[in-house]
Amino acid sequence: MERIKDEKVQIGIVTFWGVLMRLGYVLYTPFMMGQHDLTVLGSGQGHLGYIEYFLEGGQIIHDFDPMTRYQFYHPPLSHLLSAAWVRFDLFLGTPYEEAFEHLQCLSLLYSVITLVLFGKILAELGFRGRALLAAYLLAAFHPTFYLFAGSINNDGLCLMFMTGAVLYTLRWYRKQSMGNILLISLFLLGGIWTKQNTFLITPAISFVFLYVLVKNWKDTALRKDLLIQFLAFGAVTVPLGLAWSVYNYIKFGMPFDFTPAALTEFSSQDVGGYTLGQRLFGLKDGPLRQLSVQFRGDFKDYNIGITLLKTSVFGEYILMSWGLEYACLIVLTIVNGILAVLSVPAVLSLGRAGGRELLEKRFVFLLYVITMAFYIRFCFQYPKVCSMDFRYIALTVLTGSAAFGWFIKEHEEKLAAKALVALVVIWSLLSIGCYIGLGITPRAG
Repeated sequence: MERIKDEKVQIGIVTFWGVLMRLGYVLYTPFMMGQHDLTVLGSGQGHLGYIEYFLEGGQIIHDFDPMTRYQFYHPPLSHLLSAAWVRFDLFLGTPYEEAFEHLQCLSLLYSVITLVLFGKILAELGFRGRALLAAYLLAAFHPTFYLFAGSINNDGLCLMFMTGAVLYTLRWYRKQSMGNILLISLFLLGGIWTKQNTFLITPAISFVFLYVLVKNWKDTALRKDLLIQFLAFGAVTVPLGLAWSVYNYIKFGMPFDFTPAALTEFSSQDVGGYTLGQRLFGLKDGPLRQLSVQFRGDFKDYNIGITLLKTSVFGEYILMSWGLEYACLIVLTIVNGILAVLSVPAVLSLGRAGGRELLEKRFVFLLYVITMAFYIRFCFQYPKVCSMDFRYIALTVLTGSAAFGWFIKEHEEKLAAKALVALVVIWSLLSIGCYIGLGITPRAG
């Protein structure tokens, strides 16, 4: 009991600092710095234009082609919630532009809820002691989640819903109740109505459903109960989940996987001229010249792996720092790269795992493989620097954390597990230190 009590205290301390880092990032980052696809107020384009559209009384069932207005192809939930928040802020007498800046309160809330859900998932997977702490450190101090806390697009809300769906899938596996399966549906629908890439987690969830059904097929009563649950799940999730995409496809011919990059014939970010080998392994003229991501010119980033690592630490931002802090940023990037490389075989090994935790490991494995497969496809389908951003696969922080947790749990007394824990602790301290440093040094944006 003392050990469990200590764990709760440790997790509480990590959560406190994780929340503090997110809050700090929001407070020291100007509203328009480090954002994605916002454009400007009054433009009628981008995420800000989408929010203003609802603020001005726009309808969900719209009569214009969403492909003609930048970012309006996204499902509307995030922008509806943001418009409601701005309207409430305006009601309190807040100036118009300041009310939009306060949208970071929502994104901060989404990031904090995601952190809590991550912790519950790790506990649901059975991690304790150092395995739990190391895995949770990765969730608490991953720089991407600081960035999400300050970003007022739909990335953070989407990840929150995806994480909730993962949690309740695991809980449904433990207890196959109608309440749990409908909560999976609720989180899935929230994610799908926020950003359509939520669909990527549905194959892994379906695998859990199928596994439980096959395992209990001979139990007539349980089989009947499961089939009723699946029917209810499908009746709620399928029509509501497809409604937005089907409407836009029928009315405007918008493809189900539409992205604005599909309309861009030429872009200064284009990296389509590089070969397959260069995109995967190339290091010449670009990837290693600058710490932050380079979007244009002769030395723009084109290597998928290097760009992925850069954006996982700094997003797409240009850093202005020097001296000791810049050296620490380099070390953070290197340690982050080592952990990322180590996480790949750790997660892939879950695909051939057996034993008592077979289902959980295969579930995490499928989440990772499907997410990465679609990400790589996206990078080549739309070969631009921004297409390689880590924010598109932020869920892999969870899969990597879980894989490390299992490794530490199964090799707890071995040097390799202790070294991994030490590396995660070093990474966490570097993440905290570097982002506190970024808060007191100028940044270019």
